[in-house]
Order: sequence, then structure tokens, then C-alpha cells
Amino acid sequence: MTSNVAHLIKVASNEISRSINDFASKYNLTGTQVQIIDFLTSLPEKKDIFQRDIEAEFNIRRSTATNILKNMEKKELIKRVQVSTDSRLKKIILLPKSTELQGAIDKFMKENDQKILSSLGAFERLGFTRALQKLPEKLKTNKK
Repeated sequence: MTSNVAHLIKVASNEISRSINDFASKYNLTGTQVQIIDFLTSLPEKKDIFQRDIEAEFNIRRSTATNILKNMEKKELIKRVQVSTDSRLKKIILLPKSTELQGAIDKFMKENDQKILSSLGAFERLGFTRALQKLPEKLKTNKK
């Protein structure tokens, strides 16, 4: 096995994505849809969430987020509602179908995290999660 860090991260990411997609397929969803539902249900109910928040949280492009959210609307998982203060903004609201799935999603995500972190000690886990949180920002390319 190679010791190339980017390669190791990619291999681990592929394995994690497969696991999440396998779970999601039981509900006729994609792994990303499951992760978005999980993200939205973890936020305070009073907080308005917009597409740009999804883009930032998942580090995805606007066009990708638009397609994912459109598909989630078609599946009646979310609804986008125009806000009164700005006609260009639409807040994302979870529909009952999503909230019904949240128990199973939450259980799966916790078990998946435990599986990922189980080979690390407590101190290593903290360092590992901190490093993963820093990586995207440090790796961003400066576009001119």
C-alpha cells in the first residue's frame, strides 16, 4: 500500500462513501441526500438555512447543490420557501418524510463514525478530527 497521503485519504473517502450510499439506497436516496438531511436536522429549528449554507457545509459548487436540492424536492424531502426579506433567497425546510428518516439516519451516522474512529485512541481521535476540519481550508486553491 502506498504512503501517499492524498491517495490514502481518497481510498478512505471512497470506502466511507460506499458505506453511506449503501445505507441510503435502502431508502431510495443518495449518500449526499442522507448527509444533507442529517445536517439539516442537527441545526436549531429557528435557524434559516439556504442553499449557500449547504454549498459551504459540503464544499460543493452551486450547480451541484442546485441539482441535489431539486431532486430532494422531487422526492418530497425538502421544500424551498421564499423569504419575505429577499425575494432571491429561499430557505430550506425539511418535510415530514425527512424527519421520519432521521432516527435511522442518526443511528447509522453514529455507528459509521464509531466504526471509522474505533481503531484510534481518544487522543488520536481528537487530533484526527481536528486535522480533518482544517484540511479543506488549507488545501483550497487560490483562484485568480
